[in-house]
Amino acid sequence: MSLLPSRRAALAAGAAVIALSVPALALAQAATVLPPIQADPAAHPAEAPAIGAPAAVVGGEALARRQTSGADAVSLLLGEPGVSVQAGGGTTALPSVRGMTDDRMLVTVDGAETTAFCPNHMNPPGSYVLAGGVASISLSPTLSPVSAGGDNIGGVIAITTRGPLFATERGDLRTEGEASLAWRSVVDGGSASARMSVADDRFSLGLESAWARGGNYRSGYGRDVRSTEYESYDAALGLAARTDQGVVSLKVGRQFTPYQGFANQRMDMTGNVSTFADLRYDGAYAWGEVSTRLSWRDVEHEMNFLADKGGDMPMLSHGVDLGLAMAVTLPAGEGGSMAFGVDVRRTDLDDWWPPVTGSMMMGPNRYLNINGGARDRTGVWAEWSGPLAAGWTGVAGLRLERVETNTGDVQPYSWTGMMNAADAAAATAFNARDHKRADDVADLTLLARWAPTDAMSLEIGYARKTRVPNLYERYAWGLGQMSAAMTSMAGDANAYVGNLDLKPETANNLGATLRLSSPVANRSLTVSLFHSEIEDYVDADPIGVFGPGGSFARLRFANHDARMQGVEISGRTELWTAGGFAPAVLTASASLVRGENRDTGDDLYHIAPVTGRVSLEQPLGAWTVIADVELVGEKDRVSVTRKEPATDAYALFNLRGVWRPTERLRFEASIENAFDEAYDLPLGGVSFGDFKAGGMVPPIAALPGPGRSFNLGLTVGF
Repeated sequence: MSLLPSRRAALAAGAAVIALSVPALALAQAATVLPPIQADPAAHPAEAPAIGAPAAVVGGEALARRQTSGADAVSLLLGEPGVSVQAGGGTTALPSVRGMTDDRMLVTVDGAETTAFCPNHMNPPGSYVLAGGVASISLSPTLSPVSAGGDNIGGVIAITTRGPLFATERGDLRTEGEASLAWRSVVDGGSASARMSVADDRFSLGLESAWARGGNYRSGYGRDVRSTEYESYDAALGLAARTDQGVVSLKVGRQFTPYQGFANQRMDMTGNVSTFADLRYDGAYAWGEVSTRLSWRDVEHEMNFLADKGGDMPMLSHGVDLGLAMAVTLPAGEGGSMAFGVDVRRTDLDDWWPPVTGSMMMGPNRYLNINGGARDRTGVWAEWSGPLAAGWTGVAGLRLERVETNTGDVQPYSWTGMMNAADAAAATAFNARDHKRADDVADLTLLARWAPTDAMSLEIGYARKTRVPNLYERYAWGLGQMSAAMTSMAGDANAYVGNLDLKPETANNLGATLRLSSPVANRSLTVSLFHSEIEDYVDADPIGVFGPGGSFARLRFANHDARMQGVEISGRTELWTAGGFAPAVLTASASLVRGENRDTGDDLYHIAPVTGRVSLEQPLGAWTVIADVELVGEKDRVSVTRKEPATDAYALFNLRGVWRPTERLRFEASIENAFDEAYDLPLGGVSFGDFKAGGMVPPIAALPGPGRSFNLGLTVGF
């Protein structure tokens, strides 16, 4: 293998060097004072969010920088304290916030919820919007208000796409658009997005689209990581009309992923088509505000093996989400408000595996994994917010929900023969039982903030939050080694069996956040402590091992009591002012979380090790140069039950240059993992793609992280 860089990599390196060198050359000349670039408001933690508002909102310039680094929407939150991701495909990472992963976090897109219609969660809610289509993304961890949504114990991630625009004066015609391109050398691919709108003062029409593609990424020192290629498209059309009281809007769209490799799964995605429609009304009246939303999404999903893994085993899913949400907000007393709402949601799922011609095991029947699965949620909530006393404000909310789940009878590939004996017996036992389950749950959030001065605030709170198990956790019935291994949401290549008797998870969350700020050098410090006691946490119990040398575990989903606790620290300060330019800014953050299964004493799976980040940003007129270091500690606390691999500590150095001569033009060049550090992802699971391609010789290794990448990004507004 040649040690010389490819022509594309050389061009990217040259561009990056030029981009990062120009500001330095400018300093050698007489400085020209240009208007400073307006930083993203979310970059100023000194400006504390209103009580009950998201703890972090990423938008503006901060969002643009992260969009250049990848195509996954949920990963746009990386860099916020306490946020990690569980590696998936190139556009399908699963969130992990304060140790709460996957379904324990509610992810919404423009307020609508979406189900992961896949036994491996290859199409999570965040995957239906590529990074280039995101206008902002916010995080409300642990103590999220009940108005933000239910059926979660870890908080809410809200992804927002661009809403309708209107002309400001009657008779005016407003046209606006933007196009972006990005390229990343580590995947030899990139992304593109475009949007345009035309509107007068009453009606608006908008169109947006995005595309992303990448090959297998390279780890440190240039080794290809198999089964990491991806390609995805999405497009949406928006119509809106504005009245004197509010806006009614309709947004329809389609997302298509022809393929996506999953390095830590046994299967790959070989097709995912999603069609959606959202109809909503937001109005403001003299007596209060009203919001109504009707959402629908249809998903057709297919799994099989891409070339790196080889073989043939088609697995198909079809799911439909239908949701209705209504909320009314009324003024209540001096500066307070009272909100009421109702949520109704219907989910239907069919998951089946067609027989494979010529296979003695996979046939002659169609394997019915989830047959006519249904999950119905009905919820009502009420929430008050307002002043409590001098210097004190509060939020109190209650949500009541009923969740009903059900599914039909199932069947294995064959009712006879030794190869399918375990599945035939499991199907018989499953069909003999009543599948319908009904759970009545309650969520409660209480928050209080004390702000004696503008420079100090202390927020404390308690939240009781619940999550009812998903359809796969309850109804994935297969006991055979192969069939159970097809249900594996955790990226560990283990085999999982559902449990009809699972109870809802109930978390009792406590949290406190202290914010200090000073006008001197625009300094701020934020410290958050959190503690969660979780009853009936859905973990897993071992029922056997399989694979070469017993490399993998056979597990059954089971309720256990669990505990999570940790701390997050972040701060910023201005350092110096050079040549009349805006001040340099130093930011830093660190987070630590611990999770334990209190029944078994085992560490919980996919808990991030101690993580920190230090960043130095220097504005130079139209230029901004940013250098940051990401520090990740050793992951030596692992789940023994799930055979979770330990990972070593590492540090990554990144360098970025941004040029914004006008509001409509932005160019970025960056080098990520500049020293080409070789490291393993603490939440990456196992590198099954490499394991299978290498002949499945134990032991299986942890999933390597991406190596050095030269990135380019260009955005033009018109």
